[in-house]
Amino acid sequence: MTFSYSELAARSQAIGSHFSPLSTDHAEAAALLRGELTLKPHRLWRLPESPKWNENPFREVNWVAQLHMLRWLDPLRRRADAGDPSGVDLWVATVTSWIEANPPGRGRATYSWGDMVEAVRAMIMCFGLPMLTEHRPEALTVVLRSIEEHGRWLEDPKHVRKGNHALQQHQGLLVIGAVLEHEEWVDLAVERMTAMLKTSYDEEGINEEGAVQYHQINYSWWSLTKRRVELVRGAAPAEFRRIERAPLALAHATRPDGTYELIGDTEVFSLRGIPHPAVEFVASGGREGAPPPERVKTYASGYVFGRSGWGDDDRPFSEHTFYSLRFGPQNRIHGHVDGGSLTLFHRGAPVLVDGGKYAYDAVDPFRAHVLSRAAHNSVVVDGVEYDRTAEVTLTRSEIREGGEDFELLDRGYAGVEIRRRVLVLWDLEAIVVIDDVTAEDPVTAAQVWHLEPSAGHRKEGAVVLSAQATTKTWFAPVGEAPEVSVVKGRTDPWQGWTSYRWREKTPTRTVLMAKTGNRLRLQTLIDFSGADSAPEVTLHDNVAGTAAHVVSWTRPGQPVRSVAVGPGWFSRDSRGSSPDALVRLGTDSFGVGPP
Repeated sequence: MTFSYSELAARSQAIGSHFSPLSTDHAEAAALLRGELTLKPHRLWRLPESPKWNENPFREVNWVAQLHMLRWLDPLRRRADAGDPSGVDLWVATVTSWIEANPPGRGRATYSWGDMVEAVRAMIMCFGLPMLTEHRPEALTVVLRSIEEHGRWLEDPKHVRKGNHALQQHQGLLVIGAVLEHEEWVDLAVERMTAMLKTSYDEEGINEEGAVQYHQINYSWWSLTKRRVELVRGAAPAEFRRIERAPLALAHATRPDGTYELIGDTEVFSLRGIPHPAVEFVASGGREGAPPPERVKTYASGYVFGRSGWGDDDRPFSEHTFYSLRFGPQNRIHGHVDGGSLTLFHRGAPVLVDGGKYAYDAVDPFRAHVLSRAAHNSVVVDGVEYDRTAEVTLTRSEIREGGEDFELLDRGYAGVEIRRRVLVLWDLEAIVVIDDVTAEDPVTAAQVWHLEPSAGHRKEGAVVLSAQATTKTWFAPVGEAPEVSVVKGRTDPWQGWTSYRWREKTPTRTVLMAKTGNRLRLQTLIDFSGADSAPEVTLHDNVAGTAAHVVSWTRPGQPVRSVAVGPGWFSRDSRGSSPDALVRLGTDSFGVGPP
């Protein structure tokens, strides 16, 4: 059988961060020629002269997938294009060895034909064709035949997966179709991409995956995919406009230190490299670009991102306070069971942290922990398994100049209903979290608060101080005191951990506030004013003959700070008003408190 290809397509499609020339190409090619392979974030591995293609020296699925992508060979191709063909023979020997050992669907490793893996590998082969034409034309036939096999594999709908893996598969089929001048594959790839965009991105620019870092990764991949389509077709379908709102959402998800909040499978990661005013603003610490128009943004797909401000001459962007709140489906791709979870960043540092990503090892108990409800700042119920098909609903939200009010409903625990209310009170420098738990049978439920790993703590009765270099935060129970405990680095069961980076386990103090019964109220005042002394907290129930209650707290020499909480409203005060007056004010003005 005679194969041909489009050299123009093979060269023009070799774009993107993994395929364009890099300053590191010479060093990486030289390392490969010495037999040294480093697939980040993993350690160096010595390449055998004749790979068996079942190697897994680090017992890591991610490493095996990267090995079989063959993407690590591309610096050899890029150096050859730059006039240094010293790595051509190694490229040819490796690719032909892989082809011989791994026929379609019958590879020597589980991931040899894994979804996304096969698509990336096919692109590597396509981009290497001009190099073979110039330096090793006798190898063209075997590589072209394998590319055609990859195309038939990707054409088959039963091999197409979902999320970013499916996107890579569509990209691979598009590139193969363009390079082999197989228009039916190009048409199929564009058709699949267009259909996928309608479910991958909503009208607000939020991606379907449950991890902020993957929102950026997917935006980059979709932007590259759009460019690939434009190269083939001249223009991309109108559906690609959905991704244009994504950069603004990414800016909202960025903390004042320029890094993303650790939601879902996200590591410590800075937002940059996207040409958008809001991205330039957060990436530069407020020195360039322009901030988003809203101070608080609620995304219908399950995210609240709020902050005290975007910065001005009196208070720069980096010194503002930020929080996030999660709701929505609990089974998102790369998402965690984090419904109702609250994070907090204050005075230049995280205060309440998420569990992080850790790794993609399905059998690792720590990975299971960071995915679980227990690794997030929400309510856990002992002895009841959480249903990952559940959806946490945002039932009400109110955003004012001086504070925000959110109510969420969670029925993910069988026979248990959790109603969480989060009041963010900027002028009082506090957050009040109220969890009402109703269960068919008595349960033990606990609010869980993961402190930043560097924080020390001190217990004063039921009140816990989180002490950091830049700030102090008090966690004070309101009303009948729960059982309060602080754990760190526990493994049976897992609790008191976070993971900022790949395979990193970091013990962190975690506060648990627990009660037992059928009808429970767990209410906590989070005081981030930085005060040295613990707040004295008072609860006033059924104030002025209404269903409202008032939480008041004070310290020696300071006026009483209070918040009145009623059905669908709240009113705050920092001048010592009586509970009755505060409730009357709130009910008369529908919750608009004193200025």
